[in-house]
Amino acid sequence: MSGSFLGSSRPGPRPRNRMTRSVLIGLSVLVLPSRGDEFTRLVGPPLFDLPHRGDARAHDKLTLRALEALPEVLPGERSAFVLATTDQGNLAKLLLSAGFRRRPAEAGEEARTPVLMIDRFETISSGDRLSWKAHGKEILLFDGSGYDLDSGQVVPAGFGGDIAFSARGPDGPQLSALGSNRLYTFAQPLPVAVTRPGRPSSGRAVLPTDFDGRYFLVANGQQSGMLDLSVDPAGTVSGRFRSDKNGAVYSVSGKVASDLPRKIEFSIQFPRSRQNYEGLLWTEEKNAFAGIVLILDHPYSFVAIREGTALAAEGFDFEATAAAAVPANPRTRVVTLDDRPDRYAVDGQAKSATELTAALAEAIRREPRTSVLLRVPESMPFQRVNRAAAILRSAGVSSIRVAPAAVATDPD
Repeated sequence: MSGSFLGSSRPGPRPRNRMTRSVLIGLSVLVLPSRGDEFTRLVGPPLFDLPHRGDARAHDKLTLRALEALPEVLPGERSAFVLATTDQGNLAKLLLSAGFRRRPAEAGEEARTPVLMIDRFETISSGDRLSWKAHGKEILLFDGSGYDLDSGQVVPAGFGGDIAFSARGPDGPQLSALGSNRLYTFAQPLPVAVTRPGRPSSGRAVLPTDFDGRYFLVANGQQSGMLDLSVDPAGTVSGRFRSDKNGAVYSVSGKVASDLPRKIEFSIQFPRSRQNYEGLLWTEEKNAFAGIVLILDHPYSFVAIREGTALAAEGFDFEATAAAAVPANPRTRVVTLDDRPDRYAVDGQAKSATELTAALAEAIRREPRTSVLLRVPESMPFQRVNRAAAILRSAGVSSIRVAPAAVATDPD
């Protein structure tokens, strides 16, 4: 998409959690995304109870100014958090940010039009209150755009949209809830999702209940999701698996071997098939188990990592190695404005304006889809920001987003 996107987000520092977890299997590194994301974990009754909280406010529309003024209610999220009801009775959680989209020059002057970015959204079914109906990220809404949160599609007016964006509302650009739908905002921090305890016993001796807990499971690198296991003292296993692919929830049943407590056998029941797993719990730390899964009667490997734990071995830091080898988003470069004239930082490396242009031009030569996140201190004059944007465009950057610069913290 040509042109550039200049976005603004919540005031104040909101550092993003981009941690990864990794496992070394043989000579290869498997990188697993962080599962400590409060946005994703906010499901079930805690989510559906939010509209009834005392600090919840219902709206039929929200201006971009109102969105920008919302407080941070999810840890580490810079974008505005909003709930929206849908015409199918489901509940959608959204992270929103405002910005401008450049248009071709008119009468010699470059024009900009307000836009709304849906940074992330998940629509949760009102049936089981756990499954996704739709989900997505980085969806750009222009003037007049409607969006169907149940199907995850931009739709024309009158075609079942749940929300719509207008660049020319009576009080300025605004997001509207369509029909009887409502938008909800919150004045106080949202409750942190309760993590299943899953605290294994101490020592190397394994008990059947040491499997109890929540895990991130990935099978053969092609199927992943959140696995919740409940294990009673007799070793009977029950639980559920929530797929990362479609957000659906499936039942889990199985048992822990009576003669080998570190061995578990369980099945995930899909609508038209059943997958059988057999794994062994690590005796050190008891924070992961791995083994064999039968997919269409063919054996493949899988690994399950307990939520809230990191995998490390003496003398080797798996997480640091994986983070260094695989960047969170290799197409996004972070440029930070320095208080000193003509000084910038690109991914933490100090640059002059000339060096900045050269570095970004080289990045775009290697990857034409490279975008830039421009971090700006709150006290920075607009002229300096405008000059930085001009330098980025001269280097060939077509997608620019703006966020507050992170505030330095005391290393102690």
